[in-house]
Amino acid sequence: MPSYNIGLDFGTTNSIISYLENGKLEAFQYGGAGGEKYIPSFIAYEDDFIEIGNAARNTAAHCPDIESYGNFKMRLPIRESEFAHFFNNGRTPISVTQDYLYELLLSKESESNSFSNQQGEIAQLVVSVPEIWQRDIYNLGRERLQNLIRKLNLPLIQLVSEPVAAAAYYAWEAQRQSQQEHSESFTGNLLVCDIGGGTFDVSLCHICSNNKVEVLYFDGQGDKGLESAGVAFDRRCVQAAYKKKHGHIIDENDPEFTRLLKEFETTKISCHSKTTKKLIDYLEKPEIWFDKDIYVFSGGYTVSFGEVHAAFAPIAQGIQRVMQKMRNWLQYNNQQFDVLFLVGGFSNFYLVQKAIANALGMNDNDSKFERGFNTVTSTYAISYGACLIANGLVDPVEKYIHTLGIVVHNEVKIPTIRGMETGFEEEEITLIKGGFTLNELNTPQFYHKTLQADRKNFSVPIWVDPQSKGKRCKQRLSEVIQLPNFFSSARYRVGMRVNRSQVSYLVIEEVSSKERVEYELGNLLAKIFPSFVLSED
Repeated sequence: MPSYNIGLDFGTTNSIISYLENGKLEAFQYGGAGGEKYIPSFIAYEDDFIEIGNAARNTAAHCPDIESYGNFKMRLPIRESEFAHFFNNGRTPISVTQDYLYELLLSKESESNSFSNQQGEIAQLVVSVPEIWQRDIYNLGRERLQNLIRKLNLPLIQLVSEPVAAAAYYAWEAQRQSQQEHSESFTGNLLVCDIGGGTFDVSLCHICSNNKVEVLYFDGQGDKGLESAGVAFDRRCVQAAYKKKHGHIIDENDPEFTRLLKEFETTKISCHSKTTKKLIDYLEKPEIWFDKDIYVFSGGYTVSFGEVHAAFAPIAQGIQRVMQKMRNWLQYNNQQFDVLFLVGGFSNFYLVQKAIANALGMNDNDSKFERGFNTVTSTYAISYGACLIANGLVDPVEKYIHTLGIVVHNEVKIPTIRGMETGFEEEEITLIKGGFTLNELNTPQFYHKTLQADRKNFSVPIWVDPQSKGKRCKQRLSEVIQLPNFFSSARYRVGMRVNRSQVSYLVIEEVSSKERVEYELGNLLAKIFPSFVLSED
C-alpha cells in the first residue's frame, strides 16, 4: 500500500482529510467511492463498537440511549474539572478525540473506512487548529491535541493555525493558476477570514512568489462562548423552530435536538443557492420578508427570515468587533490587504459574507473580494493547505508571540550589623522573546550563564508575558523537575524552546555530561508559587 503525507482539517462540526495523488490535491472519501469527503466530527459508542461521521449521527438521532458526542473538539481546552459536565462514563474530550481520530485515520478493522485501511499508510501529518489556540497561552487545546496524536503513534509534523493553512493553499493555487495562464503570480497581503462551526478567526498573511507565507497579524473570537460561528447559529434556529411549534425550547441534551440539528443542517446546505437569493431580497426589503419562512425541515418545523436574522445577530456583532480591530491595526501600521479570502464551512452563508464585507467597508462587487475559488474549494482550503505544508510545497513563516522566562535567586552580599552576610536577589530571566519565528525557536534558547542548584528536585518558577504586551505574571510548572546528572557542584544550562506546533518546553542541560531534560510548559496557570534557589558564576 502507498504512503502519504496528509493534511487534516479537524473541525468542530466536520473534518476533511487531504492528500496528494499524482501531484493533484484530493479529499479523502470516508467510506470509499461515493463516501463522505466532509466527515462529521461526531462519535457514538455502543458497547465495544464505535461509529463516527454520519453513521454516528444517524445512530444518535434514532437511538437515544446510545452514548454519543458532537462538537468535542471545542471542549479540548476546558478545565479537567468541567469534563464531567459534557462527558459520561469517565470519558473526556481528550479520550473522545483520540477515539475519533483513531477511527478516522488508523483503524485496521476489516470493515474500517479509515484512511490507513482504505487509502494507504500515513507518512507525515499536519493538523490545523483554531488561531486562538496559538494566541491564548492559557489554551490547552493545542498541547492536548499534540499529545493525543502522539499517543496514537501518528507522525505529526506540526499543528498549524487554520487561516494560515488556508493562506498556504491560496498561495499554491494562485501560483499554479498563473503558471497555466502564463501570468504573474500573486504576491501581496491576503486577509483570511475563517468561520466554521465553532470559531471565527482572521489572519493577515503576506504571500511571496516562492510560496512563502508570512503571518503579519491575527485575531478572532475563537470558540469563546461558542456564540461566534455556525454551531451557535444552527442551535438558535432549531430552538426558534421548536419553540414556535411546541411553545417552549428543547433540552439540548435531548436526542430529538440532535436529530433536528442534523435535519436543519442538511436542509440549510441543500437549499443554499435558493436561500442566498432570498436573503439578498430580505436585506433589501426586510418588512416584506420578515415573517415568511426561509427554512422548512423535518416534520413541519419552520424558521422565518426574522428568526434567522435574530439567530445571526450575535455572530454579526462578533464579526464587527474583530474586523474593527483588524482595520485599526491596518491603519496604525500603514498596511492594507490586497485580497479577502473567506474559508470554513460557515463562510458560504450569505449573511456571513455580508457582515464581513460591511465591517471592512466593502461592497459585493469589490475587486478585493476573492470569488475565483468556488464553494467546494474554499471549504477544503484549510485541509488542502495543511496537506501542502505536510508535503513541503508551501512554507508558512509563523511567529511565537509570547515572551517567557524563569525566575532565579542570585547570591548577593548584604551588609548587616554583624558584617556581610549572604542573601538572595530575585531576577527574571528572559529565555523566549516574542516575535521570533518557530524555526528560530525550535532549538533551545539558553541563558548565557550557567547555574547551580542546591537540590535535585524542585518546582521551577516561570514568568509569562502573554502576547508580549509588557504584563508579566508568574506561573507554576505543573511538574516537579528532576535535574539530569545531579551532584553538588554540577553546572546547568537553562533554556526554553518552542516546537512547530507552538508548544513550549523548559530545557535543562548538565554542562559536563550534556545530559538534557525537557518539560512541556502547557498548563500555565496564574498562580504565584515558592521559587527555588540557583546561584550564578
